[in-house]
Amino acid sequence: MAYNLQKEEDVKQYVENLGIEYRFGCYHEKKPEVCQLLGDYLEAIKKDYKKAAVVYKNNCLDYNYGKSCLKYGNYSLIGRGRDKPDPKEALQYFEKGCELSDPASCLHAGVLLTNTGSDITVQRDVPKGYNYLKKSCDRNDDMACHYLSGMYLAGVPRNVVDFNPHNPEKNKNIDYLIKPDLKQAFQFANKACELGNIYACANIGIIGGSGFDDPSLFQNPIELHVNTPFGKPSDTLLQGQIKGVPCVLLARHGRKHQYQPSDVNYRANIWALKEAGCTHVLATTATGSLVEEYKPGDLVILDDFIDRTWGRKCTFYDRTEGGPRGVCHLPMRPAFCERSRRALFDAAVSRGYRCHEKGTAVVIQGPRFSSRAESLMHRQWGGHLVNMTTVPEVVLAKEAGLSYAAVALITDYDCWREDEKSVSVSEVLAMFAQNVKKAADVILDAVQILGADTDLEYLNAHRELVTSSIMLKD
Repeated sequence: MAYNLQKEEDVKQYVENLGIEYRFGCYHEKKPEVCQLLGDYLEAIKKDYKKAAVVYKNNCLDYNYGKSCLKYGNYSLIGRGRDKPDPKEALQYFEKGCELSDPASCLHAGVLLTNTGSDITVQRDVPKGYNYLKKSCDRNDDMACHYLSGMYLAGVPRNVVDFNPHNPEKNKNIDYLIKPDLKQAFQFANKACELGNIYACANIGIIGGSGFDDPSLFQNPIELHVNTPFGKPSDTLLQGQIKGVPCVLLARHGRKHQYQPSDVNYRANIWALKEAGCTHVLATTATGSLVEEYKPGDLVILDDFIDRTWGRKCTFYDRTEGGPRGVCHLPMRPAFCERSRRALFDAAVSRGYRCHEKGTAVVIQGPRFSSRAESLMHRQWGGHLVNMTTVPEVVLAKEAGLSYAAVALITDYDCWREDEKSVSVSEVLAMFAQNVKKAADVILDAVQILGADTDLEYLNAHRELVTSSIMLKD
């Protein structure tokens, strides 16, 4: 029979006949793959979760169909098609699905057995859970490989209350079920990346210069020469691992500091980092202080900005050949990624550095410093700091769907104070040289914190925000 799927009645008839075919194939021909389709039909088309649950359960137990074990395990876990959730029963079906060579079932069983938290009712068994995760990864499940990478990166403590994910130094002496092993972490991350898991690839970009030029900093470094629709970035990208976490380093002003702030190709820089697989960007910036309590030598985790630049390219959506199409009206509250900001702040606190959790940067065009009248005006506007590079960098990173945060190093008091001399390059450079290691330490520790994070939903939220902000698509 031919159906005209433009007609509502034909569509209804087609759907009903599909259900009849699936029932016949499952109950009479006893085909497990058709029983799986019947369960999916009852779930997605009929929204009859109780009947779908019965089909999945019977197909798992009677015909040993791994995918149905996974589905019924998920139903048990969340309480779908039943009175209430039952994680212990869910584990049984995940384990059976794993025995039947379903990699996703192995992943679910492993996660259940290694997870911690007040709402977890399944008895924790890390060795057993590890074996399930390893089996899933061996069968090319990218999420299992990524999960294992995170376990080796941070380590798995015997007693979870002893572990502080934001203070790596204090975790060195605790008892581990799985000790941190950066080589193993990288091997699992590399496999997950090869399997298409973008979060496991070179996922943390670092925009900086001084303080990151130690040749021993990057393990297995390679140079990446990247061309973009917006031209060449400031310099060659350096890709490698920092303590097992894949990273990409870019010198904002070029390694010879050949580009002044208004001449930096910010669009090419951000686009190149995204092309290299980055999901995060952590940046350093030298700043002047506009308030007394923000002292030279202090660190500040920026949370907002005031833009006083002009003529800089602030969007990718300008019909550049090879660039994205449409018009992107991007909201800038919050301006910076809160998760990455928290990682930077926690890293600074754990090091004992004097650090301010928030700060608004007034971004001036440069390359000249502010006049005194301008400095006083910036204070009246509510600015805490003044610099020359945060805009458009933060805007473009957000438009690219990246998690972006910046740590500012205060080098001077600008020129607003009565007894303050004009800002001089020599004083700025001297203060920067004395304290640049602080900013580098904070970035490196934040890389560890973010690399060990397995809850990555915020990255999806960044990309969805951009998608929802585009109009006039063509």
